[in-house]
Amino acid sequence: MSKVQAIGGQMIGGHSTGDPAARPGGQTPPEDGARAIRGALLGRSLVLVGMMGSGKTSIGQRLAQRLGLPFKDADAEIVAAAAGMPIPDIFAKYGEAHFRDCERRVIARLLAGEPCVLATGGGAFMDETTRSRVKERGVSLWFDAAHDVLLRRVRRKGDRPLLQTSDPAAVLRRLMDERYPVYRQADIAVLSRDVPHEAMVEETVTALLAWAVGAPESATTQGFTRFMTSRTPPAPVESQTVEVGLGERAYDIIIGAGLLEQTGEHLARIAPGAACAIVTDANVARLQLPVLRHSLEKAGIRTTSIIVEPGEGSKSFPVFQRVCEEILEARIERRDIVLALGGGVVGDLTGFAAASVRRGSRFVQVPTTLLAQVDSSVGGKTGINTPQGKNLVGAFYQPSLVLADVDALATLPLREFRAGYAEVVKYGLIDDAFFFEWLENNASAVFADRAARVEAISVSCRSKAKIVARDETEQGDRALLNLGHTFGHALERLVHYDSERLVHGEGVAIGLVSAFRFSARLGLCSLQDAERVGRHLARVGLPTRIRDIPGWRDDADAMLDAMFQDKKVERGALTFILARGIGRSFVAKGIEVDAVRSFLKDEIARE
Repeated sequence: MSKVQAIGGQMIGGHSTGDPAARPGGQTPPEDGARAIRGALLGRSLVLVGMMGSGKTSIGQRLAQRLGLPFKDADAEIVAAAAGMPIPDIFAKYGEAHFRDCERRVIARLLAGEPCVLATGGGAFMDETTRSRVKERGVSLWFDAAHDVLLRRVRRKGDRPLLQTSDPAAVLRRLMDERYPVYRQADIAVLSRDVPHEAMVEETVTALLAWAVGAPESATTQGFTRFMTSRTPPAPVESQTVEVGLGERAYDIIIGAGLLEQTGEHLARIAPGAACAIVTDANVARLQLPVLRHSLEKAGIRTTSIIVEPGEGSKSFPVFQRVCEEILEARIERRDIVLALGGGVVGDLTGFAAASVRRGSRFVQVPTTLLAQVDSSVGGKTGINTPQGKNLVGAFYQPSLVLADVDALATLPLREFRAGYAEVVKYGLIDDAFFFEWLENNASAVFADRAARVEAISVSCRSKAKIVARDETEQGDRALLNLGHTFGHALERLVHYDSERLVHGEGVAIGLVSAFRFSARLGLCSLQDAERVGRHLARVGLPTRIRDIPGWRDDADAMLDAMFQDKKVERGALTFILARGIGRSFVAKGIEVDAVRSFLKDEIARE
């Protein structure tokens, strides 16, 4: 099977065939689509999970009708078994433990019956026994929804027993913090938005079709790939340009939609007559390289493609050597272009190769991940990893142009999009409290809407460009861009850069919360600020605690040892980026090691 993530309005994923409109012959007829989904279910039920108010019943009923399957509601079955007693009354009379036991038995019975679309209560998936049964007898689909969306919905009804408190918003947020890490285990996820129910059904069906395309005949294979999907035609988006002011080496970052198709025009403008070596990874090559090559060939640009394996393993000496040799074999000269098409790994590796081949070739970045668009493609940091740590060998080497195409994010796994979002949040936390507040109010839009993404990426790039212009080689203010990274890089090193356990942006998310909690411990900022940062990151599904890392077993001393391998260590002393509040970060040197060790012990133990 393939794990699928649908999030309002954009397609993100590993299978371009996931959109029925993109298949040969056009739209998939509704009945053919329903038949394909039922076939991929292999006689299992489609089990809807998610918070109260996420739409499991209202969307589920329509979805079941669309798929030609019966609809079952676990809560309704519990009420029926209790002779019509409403769930709030069951809670009041018998307690939550009794209700959960009934819920467990009802779901087991329904899963043992005929295949159906089964809506479960918000807490059902939290039960390990129920999750095991769902995994065995069903395919789980999570309706992911933002806090503000859920709160509006549940307030309309007022019949949720867990929210009968003086502060339902706080209780809802606490429940989301507890449940979202578990919901993320679902096979499929769809962002539940405030749009007509039929639109949500369409987006869900499209996600299911994409999942069905990747589902094998055997139900025993796991290892899902998440992606966002929708059939909604994208609206036009106005591009924005951010200049990185470095005098004679100044360059533009162009952020917009459809830029891959325009790359040839941009390269012909900045380097007339130049040839181009494209470095990319196998995943991006499959999805983006044909469009890019067509654009370059249309502009009369000679191209060669160098493809590496995806993942941090390619940021190594052997791969660096191969890339340099293939650039030379392609007879790329200093005034030609070495172009990075991909995420941060490809950008860092390619930039270091461009800096090294012929002592410096012209370099262009075409980042295809959110993290690369807002961070690694901007500012000229390039490099590779070593056993001693991440990015310890490299060079500062500025690109001639950066093209950030938000449409390229349409093939990005949702996990990677979330990871990139952590870097977006970072810019608000460094020196722009208004931007952080904007993100709190517009996170759903950034995940769902191209125009909001252009805005968020532009603000992030503008913030980084301003800092890079002041301090290109990280002698002072540029260190602020490492907010959260002292913690995050240590976490990555301790999991041996295993992306199954932790990707860079997830490490940054945990690091951001850790930096604010450490600042609060030192009396620099309020604990409320730290909790606010953690709530926002958790709201979009990012990990916020060290214990959120699967299989974590390291202690505080191991963390400290990993921190001392960081590039920001000076004369054996750790450098942290701490905060006096949201938007008020600063470089802190000479922090006592014992204070760090004590804090790490508490953080590792924190549940």
